[in-house]
Amino acid sequence: MSAVLLMKLQRNRGVSLSKRPASQSRGQKSETKPLKPANADLRTELEQQIGPLISGGQREQVISRVMVMMSEQFHGPIAHPRHMREYEEILPGSAERIVQMAEKAQEHNRTMEARIVSAGIWEAKTGMIFGFLALLILIGLGFWAGMAGNNVLAGILLAGGLLGAATTLIRGFQKNGNS
Repeated sequence: MSAVLLMKLQRNRGVSLSKRPASQSRGQKSETKPLKPANADLRTELEQQIGPLISGGQREQVISRVMVMMSEQFHGPIAHPRHMREYEEILPGSAERIVQMAEKAQEHNRTMEARIVSAGIWEAKTGMIFGFLALLILIGLGFWAGMAGNNVLAGILLAGGLLGAATTLIRGFQKNGNS
């Protein structure tokens, strides 16, 4: 993080903050002292790092700009390692408890996702079964109405059943990307 901070400072102020002599070529390794962890006094550390490189008036401006520009982001299921260390210092055993809490939350999420997928499959199967039963009932009623001599009702029942089945099949194919 301090390297990024120093590069931003170099870009914005045109000041070189590395301790590499001017005669040293770019291919050689340079010895730059990284900033101490965040729990150290940042202003004091910046003054030590920048002190010999920048004059007094500019030094205060650079330090105040660096203090404003500095930010840190961390994403993950548990706290940043430095924060975990600080939790452990404050309350011994708390880091282990935090890790266990994250593990339990992850296991809970996996269990819930498995249940959701299982419920979705069950719902789809149940819907197909009831839809097929409804289709059979409509076809049976249409056949019965036709045998009883009511051809109009038979046509309506059979057409409704076939259109419903065809619509469901077409939607299913489109949903799955098969059409």
